[in-house]
Parts: sequence; C-alpha cells; structure tokens
Amino acid sequence: MGSKLNLSLQQQRGMSYWGWLLIIAMLGFALTCVSKMAPAYLDARYVNEGLKTLGQNPNLEEMTTGQIKKELNRFFLVNNVRGEPTKSVQVVRGAKGSVVSINYELRQPLIYNVDVVMKFNKQLDTAKPELCCDALIDLEQFRKRD
Repeated sequence: MGSKLNLSLQQQRGMSYWGWLLIIAMLGFALTCVSKMAPAYLDARYVNEGLKTLGQNPNLEEMTTGQIKKELNRFFLVNNVRGEPTKSVQVVRGAKGSVVSINYELRQPLIYNVDVVMKFNKQLDTAKPELCCDALIDLEQFRKRD
C-alpha cells in the first residue's frame, strides 16, 4: 500500500509547459477583450444615467430639441463621454410626448483583422420616463403614428 502511494505521488508532476502556456494565452485574450470593450460599456452606462437625469427634469416637455441635446451634451462632457453617443442623439416629437433616442454602433479592432461590433440603443419616452433607457419604441412607427 505504501509503495503504491509513493509511486502515485511520483507520477503527479503538475501542469505541463503547454498547459501553462494555454492558460496564459486564454487569460491574455480575456484581458485584451476587457480592455478593448470596457470603455464602450462605461460610456453606455453614462448614456443611461444622462437619459435618466433628463427624464427627471420637470420642464422636459417644454424643452426644444436643441435644449435637450445641449443638456445631454453637457452631461456627456462632464462624464467624458465622446464619439458616437454624442453624435447620435435624436429627438422625435409626437402628439403624446417625445422620444429621445441614442442609437449607435461601435466597431472596435480586437486582434489583427478581427473586430468586435457593439450595438447600443437607449430611449427615453417623455410620456413614461420611469421606463427609461430600454428601446421600447420603433422610431419610424412612432413618427407615423402621430
């Protein structure tokens, strides 16, 4: 019994060179993905917060399209949101309210010729500001309805 235990302990050498190399490569790939994609998701979080803050404004219904964009741009400037989210703000007016939409797509190079495409669609319906930030309305249908 004792000799079998010693023999079994001698055969357990741990992970091989190739095993460690595979683990390190997988961790490197995961860190690369996180470092490339995390800024886009942080910006999307600030877009959500900006729309929620705008939805809490009591004068939102009376604001012009320019004033709404100016308020969002001010929020984005303070929170260092740049690029596509700031360019893709749309305000669609209807009879029962307005929809503020921020719909954009980011393409981030990952490795060599592989890109990651991230799509974000955030909306604020002024008639229902408590439902903020999920894309609930097709803007083209909203325009045709009213």
